[in-house]
Amino acid sequence: MATAGLITFSAYAFDRGIENEEDSRRSAGLKKALIALAILACTASFILFPSFGLLLPFLITYLYSKGIAGYRLKGGAGRKNAVVGLTWAVLLAVLIGRFDLPALLVYSFFFAKSFVNTAIYDVRDREADLRAGIRTLPGVLPLPWFRALLLAVTGAFHAAVIAAASAGILCAGDIGVVSAAYTGAYVLVYSTGFSAWRNGIVDGEWMVYAIYSILRAFFL
Repeated sequence: MATAGLITFSAYAFDRGIENEEDSRRSAGLKKALIALAILACTASFILFPSFGLLLPFLITYLYSKGIAGYRLKGGAGRKNAVVGLTWAVLLAVLIGRFDLPALLVYSFFFAKSFVNTAIYDVRDREADLRAGIRTLPGVLPLPWFRALLLAVTGAFHAAVIAAASAGILCAGDIGVVSAAYTGAYVLVYSTGFSAWRNGIVDGEWMVYAIYSILRAFFL
């Protein structure tokens, strides 16, 4: 868990610290500090879990934010979201090291969560991306279609997890139900362009599930 948290934070800080065309609001000093924090967190994660697989989030982050030889993952509508989701799924596979059906379902679930959440954040950058000629899902799809796509992805992958829990393949199917409701709610709200408390609601969803799990353990 510590390794996953460190590598997630380091990739996030790395993404925010990289220079890119769409975001010039951060000062040079802040960007350098973010890069330094990313390096420290990455180093700590390698100490805890030495594996080159941990470099995958940095590769995808660099391709997303900066690009190599003019190629950027952010340029394709949905492509970046799918690759980011796949990257986190592969990272989980590296950390967990299992490839049976329950593990594959978990990796697929996190793929879907990453796909949906990165697409939600693309709504925030929609106008800037359109001006820069960058094709993202909310930029090329009418917002009702975009919302329907995210709800379909959310529903399909949550249904698979809940069905697997009902069949005894996975446990804690009720958390899957809570996640489906919570994710569906913020997709409905934040796919419209509304942005108040978005970072806390979307990025903080795991705290909601953790609190629910604690309460369930005490009262159920």
